[in-house]
Amino acid sequence: MAYGDIINDPFKPSNESREKNSVETVNRAIVVKDASTKGSGAINYLNLSDKFNINQNTLFSGQNRAGVYVGTQGDLCVLLSGQSAPVVTGTATSTVTNKLSDSSKTFVNKANKSGTHVAPRDLVVNTTDNTVASVASVADGGDITLVDIANVAANIMASGESYEIYRAVLFQNIAAGSFLPIQVDRVFDFGTTADDIILIY
Repeated sequence: MAYGDIINDPFKPSNESREKNSVETVNRAIVVKDASTKGSGAINYLNLSDKFNINQNTLFSGQNRAGVYVGTQGDLCVLLSGQSAPVVTGTATSTVTNKLSDSSKTFVNKANKSGTHVAPRDLVVNTTDNTVASVASVADGGDITLVDIANVAANIMASGESYEIYRAVLFQNIAAGSFLPIQVDRVFDFGTTADDIILIY
């Protein structure tokens, strides 16, 4: 119910070449989730409480853009680099069961309406207690109804708790041994069932 992030190594120069003899190459890889016990116990850096390689000031600095290798078949929930900034951030102003209520925002369910467009399957991250839920529906100009990955009502927000909403993408049923030629800034634990995930950049 969380995510793993990557950032450039602050101790390496930012102008490193990724090309050798006119062939595009990569020079870094991060294992963010690995069920294997080879060399150590299983690894899972997708848990929010682990804060893997996170620098809160540079999460969306445009320095990530990793390709993804998936070793074990399953689903993968990610933020693509081109849309990794939050749709909106704020603080809940009321406690409403299974909903996000913020009277300071005008949430709308269509992009052509005036207000903040929030869509079904956007992810709501409660940054106060490190929980995540999916947007089930948006009452036009009102509250956002929240569910878990199984589409069951999720009660993660209370008055005074801060949130961020992201337009994540869920890739379903990725075959084992797949490399996805996409640019990713985050991998969410929420919705991710694939294992042996390596970010390559």
